[in-house]
Amino acid sequence: MHILTQEGGDVAALHYGFFEHEHEPLGDAQERATSMLLERLPIPPARILDAGCGLGTTLAKLLARGYDAIGINPDAKQIAMAQVPIVCARFEDLEPSTFDAIVFQESSQYIDANALFAKAREMTSHVIVFDEFAMHVAPPPSAERAAGGGGATLLHSYDAFVEAARTNGFAIAEDLDVSQRATPSIDYFQPRFERYRKSLIADLGVTNEQIDALIQSGVENRARYASGAYTYRVMQFRR
Repeated sequence: MHILTQEGGDVAALHYGFFEHEHEPLGDAQERATSMLLERLPIPPARILDAGCGLGTTLAKLLARGYDAIGINPDAKQIAMAQVPIVCARFEDLEPSTFDAIVFQESSQYIDANALFAKAREMTSHVIVFDEFAMHVAPPPSAERAAGGGGATLLHSYDAFVEAARTNGFAIAEDLDVSQRATPSIDYFQPRFERYRKSLIADLGVTNEQIDALIQSGVENRARYASGAYTYRVMQFRR
């Protein structure tokens, strides 16, 4: 968020973009990713839960289109920056309710897979996930996000995530690998960590060593994408 603020002022989104070419503006690519998400929703006024809604940009679009939409985010600091009402809550802690679809736009990896689908089973028959996955092997303990919508976290194992869905009665309705379109988001941030090193240290209190580690994490994650160990996927589940 700090880098995006330095680049252009107001920050509309914190998620990966889906690029058509590598030199496309990040904001345009992020808008395309959100458009792909909106295309997968039932028509308004369907009831939608935006789980882990970040700054509320997608939530605002849903409300503007006439959806009966609710956004949740456990981060009070992000909520304070949002222009729309957001409920401060973790998905796992929600009371059961009924939704036509639940959306996880780069928020599923913060939730245990079994807990995610067990809670979703109580509330919906349609789950939409845009996120990163470690393919067919458990992610390494040091696996961290280099850029995009959130802080450091482990990625879900793809196989374990799909099995958690199946165990809770969900089947895959769509599974699209969009890694080549998403990974330029990593490339966008890598040189900017160095470019804004001084302001990151001065404004956020991080250390040179932390920035170096973040840059190295991006190098490693990019290599994992290149090898197919990581993928970015658009997934829909139904039951």
